[in-house]
Amino acid sequence: MSNKEYTEDQLETFVDRLILDLVIPNVVGLKGDLGSGKTTLAKKIIAAYGIEESVTSPTFNIVKEYKVENFHVFHVDLYRLSSVNEFYDLDLPLFQENTLFLIEWADLIPSEVSNEWTVITIEVVDDLTRRIRI
Repeated sequence: MSNKEYTEDQLETFVDRLILDLVIPNVVGLKGDLGSGKTTLAKKIIAAYGIEESVTSPTFNIVKEYKVENFHVFHVDLYRLSSVNEFYDLDLPLFQENTLFLIEWADLIPSEVSNEWTVITIEVVDDLTRRIRI
């Protein structure tokens, strides 16, 4: 388990190591307070897979899909959901071949649902630094 502090400039090093260890298909749950850097981390992960599209928070869309060749990345933001049933209603193809899910606000999902996910927790240390725990 990793538990280290990073500045935004150091995130690419973290992401490079992370994607080497991720077995695909995978679901990565991102946990952290508002403004902790969940979307920033998701953007860096998506870019590391060679996706050149502009990545924005899916807060209002809830789910955004990005593709490179036959690889799909789904960026999901659960902030606006009011129940786990709304998550099930999204009918997401979790763990489908050649897919990676990045799910912000994963702490809104019960652990019995997310126990097979890779979970990354981001804590604010100061304005420039975050502690990231896997």
